[in-house]
Amino acid sequence: MEYQEILTRNQEILSRPVKAIPESRLEKERDLYHRRNRRSLEIFEKAKNLIPGGVEHNLSQNKPFPLAMDRAKGYRMWDVDNNEYVDYLMCGAPIILGHAFEPLDEKIVEIILEKGPATGLTSEYELLAAQEIVRHMPGVEMVRFLQSGTEADMAAIRIARAFTGRQKVIKIGGSYHGWSDQMVYSLHVPGTGPLNSRGITTESYAHLIDVPPNDFDALEKAFEENTGKGGVAAVMVEPIGGESGTHPVHPEWNRRIRDLCDHYGALLVFDEVVTGFRLDMGGAQKYFNITPDLTVLGKIIAHGYPSAGAVGGRKDVMSVCQGGMGEKIYIGGTLAANPISTAACYHALRLMEEHDAVNRARAYADRLTAAMNDLFATRENLGFFVYNFGPIMHYVTTAFFAVDLTGPDAFTQIMTRKQTADDYQVVTLGQGLCTLAGTRMYTCMQHDDEALNRTLEVWEYLLSLIPRG
Repeated sequence: MEYQEILTRNQEILSRPVKAIPESRLEKERDLYHRRNRRSLEIFEKAKNLIPGGVEHNLSQNKPFPLAMDRAKGYRMWDVDNNEYVDYLMCGAPIILGHAFEPLDEKIVEIILEKGPATGLTSEYELLAAQEIVRHMPGVEMVRFLQSGTEADMAAIRIARAFTGRQKVIKIGGSYHGWSDQMVYSLHVPGTGPLNSRGITTESYAHLIDVPPNDFDALEKAFEENTGKGGVAAVMVEPIGGESGTHPVHPEWNRRIRDLCDHYGALLVFDEVVTGFRLDMGGAQKYFNITPDLTVLGKIIAHGYPSAGAVGGRKDVMSVCQGGMGEKIYIGGTLAANPISTAACYHALRLMEEHDAVNRARAYADRLTAAMNDLFATRENLGFFVYNFGPIMHYVTTAFFAVDLTGPDAFTQIMTRKQTADDYQVVTLGQGLCTLAGTRMYTCMQHDDEALNRTLEVWEYLLSLIPRG
């Protein structure tokens, strides 16, 4: 689905009243959710006394309560009540070979048993993993491993400022670049500014410039107005658009950012935590044929194994990470580049290439996108639709991410539409379908016809709960 069609169809949904499930039907679905998830509820009630909010994970569906998972294999997951799910969360995108992929797990178990998990010193797997990343990513000549995508984003900003000698960083509204103080701004919905900034000082945003997505004039103005005022060090970009393509990029957007960075001497930073090794083995930079100066990588480089992140880029730019006291930027992390994470990176990337994992996951996503759109077309009054960037799928039911914040009832609209989307997800979870935040689906190479048919059955059931007319 092309960029303009996505925008048009979002607006069509927003022009209509929200299609809620009638309360009488919804109450039955909530009751089913409680009955089939008694053990998860028990764990949640106990966790509330020990864990703030009772849950650690931002990706969890928390209404009416989060599900506690027990195990996963291939594209399936089972919770502690032994309910089975077709999984499209995929741990938030890193799983593309499939859960518990034995050829990968066997390598990691071998390392744990024979070598131990970490020493705090260098291992050969650092070199092997770096070689694999450099081999695939056009814009990466050197790599520095970290422990998360958030850390990698922090490091990229520090590298850019040190290399350019400038201070300002442009962030595109609605994008996610981790949860460091300076990046928690205009999260999720463009224009929301410091809405999520409780506990963060206003000074943290002193050198941050928030630019609306696909606003070419505002982007150029941000460069022009900050020439000689600390200057623009870098532009942080999710290359398929904010929130992994929830706010899709105009076809010329990335190219224009590249051109402006070149003109003003700023660095282009591609945040490829989701797109790297999922959109393409060479990331979005290869997919779009646009080479960034710095690339941020996260959880996918260890295929779900913990303590995974990296920043890479041109040698001259990355050189600020080396040198003596006072010459290099400071980056730390005792468990960064530990043998488990770097071995997982090395073996996972080789296995992904060997099994053509990205193309297989993409082919399935293309089929499922077409099938869901055909199903949704049977209920034209709803306007639901699906689009995908390869194995990254978005389904739009209430379009709460697309609400114009300048409208008189914008926040009421967002909350009402978000609540309805959450209600839909209670139903789909109760029927054994696990997605991300009621809007997104990630596919792996092991999703098959059975998964596709089961997915369509669940959505057909959901549609049956929404009144016609």
